[in-house]
Amino acid sequence: MTISKIKLADLEANQTVELQLLIRRKNLAQSRNGKDYLNLKLGDSSGEISAFLWDDAARADAGLQEGDCVHMKGRTQVFNGNLQFTLNFVELWQGPIDPRNFLPQTDKHIPTLQRDLLQIVTDIRDPWLKQLAQEFFVKDQTFAEAFAIAPAAKAMHHAWLGGLLEHTLSVARLALQVTPLYPQINADLVLIGALLHDIGKVKELVYERNLDYSTAGRLLGHVMIGVKMIQEKAKAIKNFPDATLMQIEHLILSHHGEYEYGSPKRPKTLEAILLNFIDDLDAKIVAVSTHLETGKTKDSDWSDFHRLFGRAFYAAPLPESPEPAAATPTPAAESGSAIPPDTPKLF
Repeated sequence: MTISKIKLADLEANQTVELQLLIRRKNLAQSRNGKDYLNLKLGDSSGEISAFLWDDAARADAGLQEGDCVHMKGRTQVFNGNLQFTLNFVELWQGPIDPRNFLPQTDKHIPTLQRDLLQIVTDIRDPWLKQLAQEFFVKDQTFAEAFAIAPAAKAMHHAWLGGLLEHTLSVARLALQVTPLYPQINADLVLIGALLHDIGKVKELVYERNLDYSTAGRLLGHVMIGVKMIQEKAKAIKNFPDATLMQIEHLILSHHGEYEYGSPKRPKTLEAILLNFIDDLDAKIVAVSTHLETGKTKDSDWSDFHRLFGRAFYAAPLPESPEPAAATPTPAAESGSAIPPDTPKLF
């Protein structure tokens, strides 16, 4: 079996290819002369394409479902200005499935993100919090591998493979930048919250063929799943302090900030307040940035309307500033404007 490595976005007219694709939509229809044909919407990580099977369509339809990965062979043609496939055959894919073939993924280098996150874990000073972080990211390789490829959301922000790692690292870096401004805050506690606040998403979301919620995700959500995961890891650490565990649990339970945003508890410690804000900051900046990249109206300074934010966003760049003219130095004695050396600073 020879599968082409070409992506849908790179196809041209009149190409015959064999591909591994995902069924996004499926419909058994009839032509004007009453003949069955299978109308498919097939996709990979680069886009979607319509495809039509005219021979033995009913049998093929009975053996396939939306969400299935299929092996297909077909020829591209242009119809009404759009590229589409006329299929020779389509059948259920029997081999291993790599989600990176079908889902968008981070443009960052995942091994570098993993290395940077592990360095942050190494730098945690509190021994209990450091051990807890190591239980997840160092000792549990199954978790670490899943965490590295998981998305951070289905749609709102970082909705791509590697998004969870990317988002977590950004929130941890924000914690490292902000906590020195507030010495009354326990910096390591905020940092462990940043590292663990979304760990439940490795079980909340499914992301092999499409991005969706698991049964556990629908019934429990990543907040409750994450708290259970932390409790299990804490049990593996002898004499892990109950009071410390309770503070971490509160960070996870309250990091969405408000009840209406899915937070079982509102933040009631300084560390929880800060975690809520830096998590929200990264999520919103990335969500709007993504919308500006994909939802900007052509030849307009404004994005499309964003349903969740309830507004469009202005996207015009600032005009370039002219290069400042070189200043001609003026001798202090001539200008009379020099500040005397004994003048006190007021700032």
